[in-house]
Amino acid sequence: MNKPAPGRSLRFRLFLLAASGLLPLAIVSAAVLGYVSAERGRDTRETALAVSRALATAVDAELAATLSVLQSLALSDELAPARMRDFHALAGRVAERQGWRAVILADGSGRILLSSSAAPDAAQGDPVDPASMQRAITTRRPVVGNVVRGPRGVPAFAVRLPVERDGQLRYVLTAVIPTEQIRATLLRQQVPSHSVVSVFDPTLQRVARSRPHPSQRPAPSLQAMLERGEREGTGTTTTLEGTSAHTGYARLPTWGWVVATGISAEDANKGLAGVLGAVAAGLLASLGLAAFLAWYFARDVTEPIDALKAAAGALGRGEPVRLPRLDVAELQQVGAALAHASADRDRAARERRAAEAERETLLARATEALQRAEEAGRSKDEFLAMLGHELRNPLAPMATALHLMARKGDPSTRREREVMERQVAHMQRLVDDLLDVSRIAGKRLEFRLQPLQLAPAVRHAAEAAQPVLGLRRLEVQVAEDAETLWVEADEVRLAQVLNNLLGNAIKFTGPEGHISLALARAGGLAEITVRDDGVGMPSEVLEHVFDLFYQAPQGTDRSLGGLGLGLAIVRSLIEMHGGSVSASSDGEGRGSTLVVRLPLAAPPPQAEEAGSVAPPPAVDARVLLVDDNQDAAETAAAVLELSGLEVQVAYDPGVALSMLDRFKPDVAVLDIGLPGMNGYELAAQLKAHPNGANCYLVALTGYGTAADAARARAAGFGRHLVKPAAPEALLQAIRQGLRDTTDRRAP
Repeated sequence: MNKPAPGRSLRFRLFLLAASGLLPLAIVSAAVLGYVSAERGRDTRETALAVSRALATAVDAELAATLSVLQSLALSDELAPARMRDFHALAGRVAERQGWRAVILADGSGRILLSSSAAPDAAQGDPVDPASMQRAITTRRPVVGNVVRGPRGVPAFAVRLPVERDGQLRYVLTAVIPTEQIRATLLRQQVPSHSVVSVFDPTLQRVARSRPHPSQRPAPSLQAMLERGEREGTGTTTTLEGTSAHTGYARLPTWGWVVATGISAEDANKGLAGVLGAVAAGLLASLGLAAFLAWYFARDVTEPIDALKAAAGALGRGEPVRLPRLDVAELQQVGAALAHASADRDRAARERRAAEAERETLLARATEALQRAEEAGRSKDEFLAMLGHELRNPLAPMATALHLMARKGDPSTRREREVMERQVAHMQRLVDDLLDVSRIAGKRLEFRLQPLQLAPAVRHAAEAAQPVLGLRRLEVQVAEDAETLWVEADEVRLAQVLNNLLGNAIKFTGPEGHISLALARAGGLAEITVRDDGVGMPSEVLEHVFDLFYQAPQGTDRSLGGLGLGLAIVRSLIEMHGGSVSASSDGEGRGSTLVVRLPLAAPPPQAEEAGSVAPPPAVDARVLLVDDNQDAAETAAAVLELSGLEVQVAYDPGVALSMLDRFKPDVAVLDIGLPGMNGYELAAQLKAHPNGANCYLVALTGYGTAADAARARAAGFGRHLVKPAAPEALLQAIRQGLRDTTDRRAP
């Protein structure tokens, strides 16, 4: 909540009342000063324009004088083909006397014949300003060129005079004049120090400026005004030095040059400073008088107000409120209100203390409940971890035994073995999810998407449902163009979806009913349809069939059972695959249809032949296998021995340590949950034995959390495998250990 702004004092309000009479005077004074300032600015701009006109006349006269000198040279007897050396000498004297850079003589085509700045017989180049030369030849009229920089980098401009004889253009005389000569003309006019005068050629290249500046272009504001193209004008600009100026400019009509004069706005307004100061002093004096009167008349009111402030402070501090008699009726009413507020405050304080006591009691109860909930959560996590460990232990020998069956290659049990392998893998994934139950609730379930061919997955799901079909008929229909459909999917999760859909159909279909499982292509989607002729669903059930915990009405016997999770889980898993699921039914007794749609994916590169076994490690490698589960230990040892390894098995940590006296292992595969001594302690003692110092350690355990893996690495284990580990994974870990052991022994 924002804190309210403090109110204005009574004295201040009385001051405002007295000062408000000065407002009209202040407004009129400001208007008059504004008018005077505007008139002063307008007069200053007109003055700048007049100065520009006068200076433009002076510059024009300077250029006219230059043309007069050139005309005199054009009429001299020395300007003849036979007397070019005499003309060169004459031109040199004239250029030196006039302060020009050079006098240049060109023929009627613009080819330079001689230059007073070069020897008479010296080779001549092209004109520095060819545009003005061409204009003089074309118009046969005098031309003033633009500012250019010659070979020495000195800015100058050309004044050209065509010379005609007998009606023919014979020569073009040119005076090359440094721009400094025009600046000297400006300075001779005694330009005021607070003004800036600049001369620009038709391209707005600077010819001269009364104040030196490195920029050769006008200031942006002046350039914008000059580019309007008017013959003359005025305005307010900012000079190259950054000062505000009242500016006027005039153009030389014959040559297109511009003379601009800027007079400092600060200097122009100096006369107004005194007037402004006098007006400000009068207004301040009037305000001071108003403040004194406000203070004087406010005393009779502020003293009772101070008494009210003291009472309010006592009220805020919880002290008794005592007020003297106040002479102002309105303030007396405020005092009475403060007394009532004091009584209400005391009553509220008593109620607040009672509420605080109750809140403390509730907080203590909530804290105790939270502690119990945290303890229950820890107990749940410990229980799930132990349950996962106990479930993985029997899975490990089952998986290893199936691998041994595959290695022996008995074709008569292949079908049964493949079913058992799928179910063991399925159960293994479900055990993993049991340990991740908190992540499932928080929608952080690990999802392993990979390319999956749908047709085998559909047939496997139908095969897994056979034992619970009873007399029901299950028909599998895979369209011809659907045999090669691939999707990006988690195989176990998709199997869970199909199992849920088939289980749901079996549950709601009579003992001799019919169920179909179909796979087809629908554009860019794969479409899996489960249809039955069972009890069907009315429209009110269809609306909620995918809702969590929803169940269709049942009888009191609840013969169909369930928690209402199956189809809700189906929808969540399919949406995680980027697909959709829908349900339809023609009504009760007419069966149901559920359709799953998944986006298609490109088939992967040709995979290795299924069931292939990794090449065995070196025959002379020695492995120590320690596990208190005898079945798990013996099946794992059988797999390793089939791969050519020398294996010693121990079911007890003490026996394993005693074996080290006669057996030096290259790799030790240790269970963690061993009796009497856990796997971490056994690893430390094994490393301390001379025959186990260089042994590579592999943990093979039912404890599979990230914390368990980190603890194993800290204890010196090179690999951490979770039961039931695939035989290929165990062999790969052993091969890695043998490579590491060999690298350490290498010189």
